[in-house]
Amino acid sequence: MASEKETSTLIEHFVLAVCDPGRWQGVDRLAELDLTLSQARVLFSVVRHTEPQPIHTIAGELGLSMTAAGRNVDRLVRLDLLTREESPTDRRVKLVGPTEHGHHLAWDQIAVHRATIDKVVANLPEALRKDLERVLAAVLESGAVHDVVAWPPASSGDNS
Repeated sequence: MASEKETSTLIEHFVLAVCDPGRWQGVDRLAELDLTLSQARVLFSVVRHTEPQPIHTIAGELGLSMTAAGRNVDRLVRLDLLTREESPTDRRVKLVGPTEHGHHLAWDQIAVHRATIDKVVANLPEALRKDLERVLAAVLESGAVHDVVAWPPASSGDNS
């Protein structure tokens, strides 16, 4: 039986092979906008929700201070990737949502990752693919991985 360290190393190698940044064609769009990693995280956090989120919720979700989250939101608003509006129920609360441009930028990134994963899966023999599917489903169902977000199929480009 493999040790925890051996299993961790295998998962690391697998994830790095599947998510090889050298194959991310779409990441150039993020680089062109000169987004920091923190700003990209804020964008993806906002886009994955169906409703606009208060800045304090975004900060808590990403482990950022309110000041850092606010600065990231400000930059993303200036880039027309996010909107920021007062809450209709509490004007002290600012609600942040994606613009159409921000929504499409984030979905384009997800589509690039999904296309890469699709290529890996297509190259697997059916028996191995079924084994991988069974194991991954069991890992997700175990609760060992938290905050799993179900994104719609890459081809849809929306979260409805």
